[in-house]
Amino acid sequence: MKFDERLAALREAVEDPSTPQAQARIERALAGKNGLLVAVAARALESWPALAATLPAAFERLMEDAVKRDPQCQGKVAIAKRLREAELDADGLFLRGVRHVQLEPVWGGSIDTAAELRGVCLMALIEGRHPRGLIEAAHLLADPQVMARSAAARALGVCPSPEAAEPLLRLRVEVGDEEPEVIGECLAALLSVAPGSALPFVVERLDARDDAVAEAAALALGESRLDDALAPLQRTVERTVLGRRRGVLMLAVAMLRSEAAWSWLVERVAEGPRGEAEDALRALGTFAHDERLASRVREAVASRPDDALLAALGELFGPEPG
Repeated sequence: MKFDERLAALREAVEDPSTPQAQARIERALAGKNGLLVAVAARALESWPALAATLPAAFERLMEDAVKRDPQCQGKVAIAKRLREAELDADGLFLRGVRHVQLEPVWGGSIDTAAELRGVCLMALIEGRHPRGLIEAAHLLADPQVMARSAAARALGVCPSPEAAEPLLRLRVEVGDEEPEVIGECLAALLSVAPGSALPFVVERLDARDDAVAEAAALALGESRLDDALAPLQRTVERTVLGRRRGVLMLAVAMLRSEAAWSWLVERVAEGPRGEAEDALRALGTFAHDERLASRVREAVASRPDDALLAALGELFGPEPG
């Protein structure tokens, strides 16, 4: 049987692993040395819990001659995800995975393809309150791969020990990162794990000279949906004249999804200067599917004769119903 045929047959077996033939096909894939087949077979764990006992051995096989057997770490990542989702005891596997580096050849050198695996394993360790979880989190916050550093921040955002997670996240932010994504994940994690003490720390960065840091702070505040985030975002909007930064701040306000936040933006649409009104309108357009909000926005735009706002309204909210 050709590989494509084997893969298709395996996917069918995973969809319905109730027959002996399907189970045998899944077990053969997990006993093999092909990472893609293992990744597909591991999905059967949801409907066939007994399969969990075979996954650690499959993981170990893929750790041997890893580049050849499991390029891109597809199989190892799938196994780690399935075991984490099932909340099964696999600490040994997660501890191996969180430190695994897999250098694969590319034109002109090599690239590490195990960043996602390290992140998945760290999340499992943190969620499982493993005593080495925070140590591994600190290690991953300094990982060369942006995906791994971001994953470390997200894991600390759900850490059951805020008093330990908060200093690590603050340190990463204070040191800085060449990738704004990492700073954004750290700020969001801080607001998740320690919303009270971290709020002023994040708010300070709304005035950062680096646009990327300021925007990351604004979006983290919006994603937090904390009521106390509204006032500092409003104050920053009112003293911001640069279009892009103000637009991001307006979006952050909209992301709070509170009545107070949306009412303030609708008021800006109705009464604010043209540029500010357009930014508020575009921010609210993110939630154009909310019929009540859409109606309020239409009323706000109708209250002022402005062709540019009318055009933006049609673009963002579509034609008026009926």
